[in-house]
Amino acid sequence: MIDENQDFVIIAPYAPRFPFESWILPKTHHSCFEDAQKRQYHNLSKILKTMLLKMDRVLDSPAYNLVIHTSPIMEAVNEFYHWHIELMPKLSKIAGFEWGTGFYINPVTPEDSAKFLREAT
Repeated sequence: MIDENQDFVIIAPYAPRFPFESWILPKTHHSCFEDAQKRQYHNLSKILKTMLLKMDRVLDSPAYNLVIHTSPIMEAVNEFYHWHIELMPKLSKIAGFEWGTGFYINPVTPEDSAKFLREAT
């Protein structure tokens, strides 16, 4: 666990593909991003800003990818799918091993990543 607020948590996922990869997950179950309440969008913007500021401070303002994972439009309600956001700082390069095998080499454990980001002020 890296951080949380009333509606969201930020975690370092188990077996992350990239160094300091983080996920933002809503505390209540919804399969679609667009089904959130207005208050939740406000709290999402606050926790996202907090996380981006932490990344800027401790990782020297890296470029990053932000991906929203949500249920397809035609399948708006899925009890088995929980929408979330993945943040992936671009700190390493994908090379031949990763492209050839589909497996990623990540030199930073999720526990170390979470601790480092959690302690950022």
